[in-house]
Amino acid sequence: MTKHALTGAGPTPSEQAAAAAWFAAASSPAAFPLSFLYADRPFADLLPAWDAQVTEERREDRQVRTVLLSDPASGLQCRCELTLFSAFPAVEWVAYFRNSGAEDTAIISDIHALDASFPVDEPARCTLHYARGSSTAAEDYEPLQVELGEHRLTSQAGVPSWLFLPFFNLELGDRGVLGAVGWTGNWEAHFRRGPQRGPVHVQAGMPRTHLRLRPGEEIRTPRIALLFWEGDRLHGHNLWRQFLLAHHVLRLDGQVLPGPMCHANWGESPVAQQIAKALWWRDQGLPCDVFWVDAGWFGDASVPEQATVFTSDWNQQVGNWQPNSALYPDGLRPLGEAVAQAGMTFLLWFEAERARAGTRLASEHPAWMLGPLHDTYLINLGLPEAREGMTDLISALLTEFRVGVYRQDLNNMSPADFWEQADAPDRVGMTEIRHVEGLYRFWDDLRERHPGLYLDNCAGGGKRIDLETISRSLPLWPSDYQCYAGFDPIGCQAQAQGLSLWIPLRGGVWEGTSLYGARSAMGPAVTLTTNLYESGSAPSVPLPILRSGLEEQSRARPFFLGDFYPLLSYTLADDAWCAWQWHRPDLGAGLLLLFRRQHSPFPRLEAKLHGLDPEARYQVRDEDTGAAEEHTGQQLTDRGLTVDIADQPGSALLWYRRLD
Repeated sequence: MTKHALTGAGPTPSEQAAAAAWFAAASSPAAFPLSFLYADRPFADLLPAWDAQVTEERREDRQVRTVLLSDPASGLQCRCELTLFSAFPAVEWVAYFRNSGAEDTAIISDIHALDASFPVDEPARCTLHYARGSSTAAEDYEPLQVELGEHRLTSQAGVPSWLFLPFFNLELGDRGVLGAVGWTGNWEAHFRRGPQRGPVHVQAGMPRTHLRLRPGEEIRTPRIALLFWEGDRLHGHNLWRQFLLAHHVLRLDGQVLPGPMCHANWGESPVAQQIAKALWWRDQGLPCDVFWVDAGWFGDASVPEQATVFTSDWNQQVGNWQPNSALYPDGLRPLGEAVAQAGMTFLLWFEAERARAGTRLASEHPAWMLGPLHDTYLINLGLPEAREGMTDLISALLTEFRVGVYRQDLNNMSPADFWEQADAPDRVGMTEIRHVEGLYRFWDDLRERHPGLYLDNCAGGGKRIDLETISRSLPLWPSDYQCYAGFDPIGCQAQAQGLSLWIPLRGGVWEGTSLYGARSAMGPAVTLTTNLYESGSAPSVPLPILRSGLEEQSRARPFFLGDFYPLLSYTLADDAWCAWQWHRPDLGAGLLLLFRRQHSPFPRLEAKLHGLDPEARYQVRDEDTGAAEEHTGQQLTDRGLTVDIADQPGSALLWYRRLD
């Protein structure tokens, strides 16, 4: 393991040089980082006859080169905007195709937004690291790996993180490259290494493109990002986390928006009960940032007694975006005002891309709809009229109801089926491209109209996590595994360990009545579920545990913006331990979370820490006992820290800080 991996330092000069060299090569038309066919001919064969122009712009934190390639015969242009970041060994780009001619282009097909080879020393092993996506299971975001060979990753149903996360880490001997596909639709990535154990060839992008462009039309490709690292793979993941925090997360006034502490409530509850819950938080003086109202608040259906997500017809009301008058006779504004009075921000659930047949939206705006398939429409955000109409509708409701967190869901449907149905034979992929472009514009326009608006990205859980969505939103509810009452906190622990390697900001879910459950949910954001209350406004969680869990989360939040180190291998076994470290090199401090699961026979663990200065002294304090010890960084790294947990299940929270 290299020294910088242990000290938590930033990138090395050789890592920066690797990124700069890759950027310089990719900026040359002869080494373009993408490929495609034009009239069934490979772009590489056409390039000698095309015109090339390279322009450059330098900013304080990046260098941007634009490569414009033009076919003088047809007017087809391919423009690639490449960025090299000053403080990180990272390169990213987006390519655009435009028809500047007077006639339709020939067919453009097999567009690969990434098409490149990465050298490997011949005897070295090459391992592809990646992760499961979200499938409503405890094993969501499980870390996976395979030795190349050949391997293919892909999305499902036009939802990018349903099968796998659209991130990968190629370990190429003692160095590697971590990559991402930024596309909120269909994507695939194909990795190949020949039998001679030579370079690894990677192709990534949309799996289906076979289209011609009309005069004046322009489309974009998926965004690709690469980060180059050396030494320890966890060093690469932590460089990636810091890169995303610097350039790809929500910010307000230049600062990273902290993950909120939320209390989630089902929408089919009477307004008086909802208001009582919000004001209860104020009266208790508990730290809670967001009062969350999920689905069920809208439409005109009758509401069953003790309605839940599983017992009512709320799903059939999607597209009737008016408050249910039986629950909210004066609309949602009184609740929004009560939430503000309680010192919290109001979160409200929407599903802005779907409408059921017969609902108001589907009936009044049939031209906005794709489908139907069965009894469901997909709202065509690729149609400017539909996108602008939905922006106006949602924006007006956010203002009227005083909403500060917009929650967008896409519940277990396949937008790909609608896109494919709408495509003409010579426009395969166009409906998807336009819809994805429209989704980004829709979110960007909402945030422009409502400065400071927080976007919560949900799609049946975390099925829409990619580089583009995490630049605009935060997945507060990363898996619908937590929808089912009585879920095992082991699932929360495992999902946190898997997802934290790839994205720095995410939510966790606390349902149970124990501190073990609360700590299993700790992370950049945390949500207490509807099961917090048994009835009315009386909490089912004992108030001391509720207060302790929230106060611990509040104090821990700064550390979740630091480096992440799993201290044990990933497992879902209930007879094992789980342990992580969060480290802030700039603060010389961090925390350890450790869990002894319910059937583990072992009451003790030796935990070896990362990122510490071996010469410095550190104080380690146990949250539960208050006991404090002093150790050198060398001792904590080499020998480790002894942690005892008597309970089964049980947890430990340890804080450490550098004494000098």
